[in-house]
Amino acid sequence: MSSFFHLDNAIRDYAWGDKHLIYDFLGLENPENQPAAELWMGAHPTSPSKIKLPHAGSTPLDLWIAEHSETALGSTTSSRYGTLPFLFKLLAAGEALSIQAHPSKLLAEEGFRREEAAGIARDAAHRNYRDENHKPEIIMALTPFTAMSGFRHPLEIIANFSVSALDAQLASALIAIEKEVLDGIREENEEDEAFFLQNFLERLLTLDENACKLLINSALSCAQDRISEWSNLQCRWISRLADGYPSDIGVLSPLFLNVVELGIGEALYQGAGELHAYLDGFGVELMANSDNVLRGGLTPKHIDVPELLRVLDFKSSSPQSLHAVDNGNGIRYFPTPAKEFSLGLSDIREENPLCLSSKTGPMILLVLSGSVMLKDGHESLTLNRGESAFIIWDARDIHITGEGSIALAGIGQ
Repeated sequence: MSSFFHLDNAIRDYAWGDKHLIYDFLGLENPENQPAAELWMGAHPTSPSKIKLPHAGSTPLDLWIAEHSETALGSTTSSRYGTLPFLFKLLAAGEALSIQAHPSKLLAEEGFRREEAAGIARDAAHRNYRDENHKPEIIMALTPFTAMSGFRHPLEIIANFSVSALDAQLASALIAIEKEVLDGIREENEEDEAFFLQNFLERLLTLDENACKLLINSALSCAQDRISEWSNLQCRWISRLADGYPSDIGVLSPLFLNVVELGIGEALYQGAGELHAYLDGFGVELMANSDNVLRGGLTPKHIDVPELLRVLDFKSSSPQSLHAVDNGNGIRYFPTPAKEFSLGLSDIREENPLCLSSKTGPMILLVLSGSVMLKDGHESLTLNRGESAFIIWDARDIHITGEGSIALAGIGQ
């Protein structure tokens, strides 16, 4: 059997996608000028990659893995997950993605069973749980990339909503807080912090239409005037978000979520229950093999506030960008706690080839720049920028030569 298979991957044309980044990366034209939001590489049944079989056309990767499970995945991964446990993507945000979070494994299983029992079609627009898996994820920037990630500290949120120029009556209602809870927050009491964050977000997301409009307009005026209490980054993104979603309370999210700017090659990890949104840029994203999303704003899609509140982890954070660390075998890995996946990078040079030992898969290899060749002593495969290959667990030793850089999606380290 072949050690590796060339992948044919599907482009997802969500409305928030960019019309150029993915197509340019793949070296393709976009004659219909449609947004290209994501390119999926993996075995998720919604949009599986196809593997190109020698002399036999192509077949969906999920079906092929089901027929060759132990060879493709190895007995440990096969028995634990039953399929490829990760989903690899290119992601191009021309506009902001929704404010969202992903459930824990336990909550995903519960939610999936509940919606199955209710008879909600898995492709229904109002379905929350399309599978039984959680969805930790990491994104690495291929261009400068902006995201929001995690709650700001309650005292910072209170300060942001206490500016004199903001609609005082509405803002004070959102941040109304008992003195005992405020004292607990000052003393870093986690229960009081969680109590405030949950109540604040629930009030914000359930504002009536008129109150929502008044608060957005008030915040937009503050942002356009560049009031000193808010950073330039907050003001800029409030204005940009209002352009796309003028009546969506998510416009205020830079006031209660951390805004993070990633440089090229830097990454950001999101665990279960972390409220986040990707705002702008192009990157590679790797996650557990799931499509479960609970949304809270900045989207025309289904929003289920009670369910979102149920899955969120109400604690503040100070997200830090991740940098890949060399593990000594020519691959630099981003450290994450995820069991289902790991993201690695390697620079391939003619004088410095990379060797992937047998039984280190399954992996998906994506060429980020240049051109590389995979050789296992029996077969070879040349891949250019934007092309990818699935490497099976039961592969022979694979030597990768050429001039280029690659990303490797594999099982957690």
